[in-house]
Amino acid sequence: MSSFLMSEAIALVRTVQAAVAFILCMAFAPIVLRSAEPRPEPRIVSLKGFEAVEVRQQGFTLPRAMNIHVYAKGGGLRSLMHAQRDNPLFAYGWILNATTREVVWQMDGANTKRDWDYRVADQYLELPAGSYEAYFANHGFGQSLLFAQWTRNIDRRALHTEQSERRRGFLAAFGADQASLLRHWQQQVGNYGLEIYLPGGDAGEVTSFEAPLRWKNIVVSLSANTDNGHWLQVFHVKKPVTLHLYAEGEGSGRRLHDYGWIIEARTRARVWEMSADKAQFAGGAPKNRRQVETIQLPAGDYEAVFVTDDSHSPADWNAAPPCDPGLYGLTLTVPATADLAAVTLTKPLTWPVLAELVRVGDAQDRSTAFTLAAAQPVRVYAIAESSGDEMADEAWIEDASGKHVWTLEYIRTRHAGGASKNRLADEVVSLPKGAYTLRFRTDDSHAYGRWNSDAPWDPEHYGVTLYGVR
Repeated sequence: MSSFLMSEAIALVRTVQAAVAFILCMAFAPIVLRSAEPRPEPRIVSLKGFEAVEVRQQGFTLPRAMNIHVYAKGGGLRSLMHAQRDNPLFAYGWILNATTREVVWQMDGANTKRDWDYRVADQYLELPAGSYEAYFANHGFGQSLLFAQWTRNIDRRALHTEQSERRRGFLAAFGADQASLLRHWQQQVGNYGLEIYLPGGDAGEVTSFEAPLRWKNIVVSLSANTDNGHWLQVFHVKKPVTLHLYAEGEGSGRRLHDYGWIIEARTRARVWEMSADKAQFAGGAPKNRRQVETIQLPAGDYEAVFVTDDSHSPADWNAAPPCDPGLYGLTLTVPATADLAAVTLTKPLTWPVLAELVRVGDAQDRSTAFTLAAAQPVRVYAIAESSGDEMADEAWIEDASGKHVWTLEYIRTRHAGGASKNRLADEVVSLPKGAYTLRFRTDDSHAYGRWNSDAPWDPEHYGVTLYGVR
């Protein structure tokens, strides 16, 4: 009996000990848990606030190989199937290597998770020492319902007007009309953004810079930052030099819409141009194109030119921007610092006018006579309208006998800006001594003062002008 009581007493003591231990554990557990919490990760990049801008960027330099934590919240169309890498995102972030300009990480349908209306990336990356640029872009907004999808461009330039739009049409019943999509975007855009943290590191080791990283030895920079733009820079090469060219533009199929070229200023011959054959995919929307080349130029005077059409530029990306949006346009650098002094920027060459027929309107047939006292080269500068692969407006030079010694031909023209039918001829021809007549004839539509489509970049010279070549 005593042994039974003893065992009961021992059991009671153990029960009391367990109860005391439980109470002590509950009392001190918060202290233990708090002490076990990891240190907050210092933040080195923060890209937020996309109500008024489409793209934000920030550069950072890692002094050594470091582990970074990327957290980004964006948006994309829903898919009934498993998320794929190429699922379209309309709000997303990425990281560029600032030296090579290549993407080292990007949000996509495969590396993000759905969080209600958002796509969230939460990843740790090991990056080597070097400089990087973090970007986040929001060009549009979209929604999905079963197999149907609706998207719209978000043009910040037109928000004030579009905010007053009323819901209308059949799609309004599903909240998928343009006005409803805009309102849904406004409810979500404040949550878009990207942040980068430095787990277990000292944020003081990481320096920041304004992206894109400023390259060494830039001699020409044509930043194409607007729609319907035309940029030109003349430069003189004192001795043969090697140039590195970096061009970003827009194209589809066999045609480029935003692109650049270089011409020899005196002969008007093209020595380099962006082409559909050479331009490569530049990230983002399929129409973004990039061409990177190294060329050699002999001594002489040159014109670097870049043009944009009426949409899809840094003023408003109507689709996903290229992965290097800050360098949209044309950039020329001199790889060898010793050659830097051989390239200088100059003003456009002056050309004496020999004859001109400009600001020509609809249904006109104009002519002017000119005489050359000696054989000489002349520069012909003509802007006219085309129809398909033929010219709708005509230009030519005829000699005293009426023979055509120069004729405007579509095959020797290029786009003159604005509507695709605007064509430009800019060439040098040699003419013997004698008397000549310059002629220009327009059809019944699309000419100076009465454009039925977008005007060319240089409307004041619509027609033809002859210049003397010095």
